[in-house]
Amino acid sequence: MDVAMVTSGFEKPPWIFKGSAVYQIHSVRVDSVRPFIPKEFKVVQNFGYTMGGFFLANYEESPFGAFDELVIIAAIVKPDRSSRAWAAKVLVNSDEARDHGRKVFGLPSQVANFITQKSKVISPQSKAEGLFNINGLGFSKLPKNYKDTQIREIKEQGATNSWNLNIKTKAPNLELNRFNINPRIKLSLTSLSGLTEYNPHLLEYTCQIETRVRVIGTSKISEQFAPSNEECEFSKHQNSSADMKNLMIETLENSKPLIAVEFNSMKMTVDSPTMVSKC
Repeated sequence: MDVAMVTSGFEKPPWIFKGSAVYQIHSVRVDSVRPFIPKEFKVVQNFGYTMGGFFLANYEESPFGAFDELVIIAAIVKPDRSSRAWAAKVLVNSDEARDHGRKVFGLPSQVANFITQKSKVISPQSKAEGLFNINGLGFSKLPKNYKDTQIREIKEQGATNSWNLNIKTKAPNLELNRFNINPRIKLSLTSLSGLTEYNPHLLEYTCQIETRVRVIGTSKISEQFAPSNEECEFSKHQNSSADMKNLMIETLENSKPLIAVEFNSMKMTVDSPTMVSKC
């Protein structure tokens, strides 16, 4: 694949994104998400379950300015000898970020509205807290707020879907811990993409992430779908809307959350994708 041709019209790679994110992993039934995964892919599973979940990010700096992103991960797949995550849906509130995701990475990106509200919660106070924020020890105060994020997809055909993700950024056993360890780490997240109308090739890309990370409570996820005043519009696009609803329900609501982590002071570097042979 001619990467230069695909990336023309966009800023040259690598692309750098700075901000924060929540990454939550779920145990997902393979048979429930199989319709959202290319049939030629083998799903990595254990007793009928695979790992899915979501990546909810708020980018303060990026090649496309500030924007929000929700990536729904359907499963871990194995098209060859290596296992990678498969993103079945990507929602962003930036037209340019959507176009970049589609054309360069072959992602199923769509535009959505993101509304985030923060509410304060009480956290323990200690005179010693300030001592742990020196010399890069990576200790921080317990989180003081949680975020409620409402996302409404803007369908290109005119129909809309909506659902709520309640992101509670607080560690388990809050009353027993005065401090939340928040080390700075480096990690690589490799995913597959492509096989879409926007880019028919099977692609692989890696996100190189430097971030402070802490374990938080798993998010409560609730759904609102096809409000009554949109029923007529929904009926016109029943198939695509129903697919989106089923993906969200099976991946996020009917699955079991295993762990959630919060990325703060995050710097994510993404290079051009490479083509993968479909073995």
